[in-house]
Amino acid sequence: ASHRDLLPPLPPHAMFTTSTADGPTRRHRIASRATTAASVAFFSLLGMALRVSIARVSKDASFGVESTHAGALEEASHHCRSGTSGSGFFIQNALGRSAGNEGLADGRHKRSMNEHLSTGLASGLCGSLTTFATWMGETASMCVNGHPFQAVVSVVSMLCVSLCCYRLGHYVAGCGMGDEPRCFDDLCGLRALLARGPAPAGPGPGEAVGGRGGGAKRSEAASSQVATSSEEAASKVSEGDLGSSAEVVEGEGELDWGLAIDSSESWHEPESPKDVKLSPVLEWCIVVLALALIASYIGVCVAREYSAGLLDLPFAPVGALLRWYLSLYNASAQKACFGIPLFTLLANTLGCACNAASAVLVHHAGSDIAAITIAAVSTGFAGCLSTVSTLISELRSDSIGGLRVRALYFLLSIGLAMAVFAPVLAVAPC
Repeated sequence: ASHRDLLPPLPPHAMFTTSTADGPTRRHRIASRATTAASVAFFSLLGMALRVSIARVSKDASFGVESTHAGALEEASHHCRSGTSGSGFFIQNALGRSAGNEGLADGRHKRSMNEHLSTGLASGLCGSLTTFATWMGETASMCVNGHPFQAVVSVVSMLCVSLCCYRLGHYVAGCGMGDEPRCFDDLCGLRALLARGPAPAGPGPGEAVGGRGGGAKRSEAASSQVATSSEEAASKVSEGDLGSSAEVVEGEGELDWGLAIDSSESWHEPESPKDVKLSPVLEWCIVVLALALIASYIGVCVAREYSAGLLDLPFAPVGALLRWYLSLYNASAQKACFGIPLFTLLANTLGCACNAASAVLVHHAGSDIAAITIAAVSTGFAGCLSTVSTLISELRSDSIGGLRVRALYFLLSIGLAMAVFAPVLAVAPC
């Protein structure tokens, strides 16, 4: 008989108990995953709306990323090699990377937020606000137009700006303090401003500084402790034993009562709470504000008859959800790929391929609505599928490995993007 035959059979009631116990867990897992996906899709609309709005406002600014002619390839140029500009990605990547670390998304306050909200803000808002495909598309256009040096400067500059914005967001999220800022509470530091009633008077001589949520009781305890310490010190002085409660000031013959009166409980800074959770009211305020901004974007597009901006909206959640779904497998793939997040690399490369194909197909569109739809696929789907926010976070993460692995990951991302863009822009007929 096999080992399985020697085991006693499982009782029927135990079998039913196990299945019913796994059922709610599985349903809860599916419901949680669906809620997170809905959050990512919702905030991707806001990220895409902000990215398009910034591009429209700053369309006349090139941010130094400009090549209006074909350079060394001028004689063989055709209209696929158009001029380049940084208005479609520069401010967006800097703002998205900075906001991602200001506690809005994947910064130090992520554990204090609802997990669905934090994932939506990180993958949906910041991931869709930043775009890797547009950045690489403009860089590849500069290379094809005969400006390789300017392309290298664009890559290095955008990388440095993104890393600086990462540190800026980290600093702002901590209110200029350490890794555990004391300014953060369940209302993102606004509780002190929203508290009713007059502010408590400052501590006087011999009074304790009350901590957060502990004021009156701590002051009474500290006052009684101060009184007890004073009485003990006085008795020691009368007996001629000063000890550590009082000191004689040299040259004056007077007693310094500072050490006897003050204690660490009366003047020390209150410890910052480790388990602060964001108020549900503030979480709903974030959702309502995002909904108002999306509605404002739609209203402006309708008022200005900007149909391309409206057509970008349906494609944004598709790209953001695909990128978020691929990122779920990064943890398992990193072990087999020397720490490189393979699926983020895949998402950025797919976004670049879609953007490159759209740049060529838009010139073969048979109608205006077809051209607008192809452009919307590039802006909405490819722009939200690729991301700079996650790329910079991974480059700053210790989970990838040392500097060599991080440099390899960045160069591999740039190399694959150029391998996709350059042949399409240089060879494909327009």
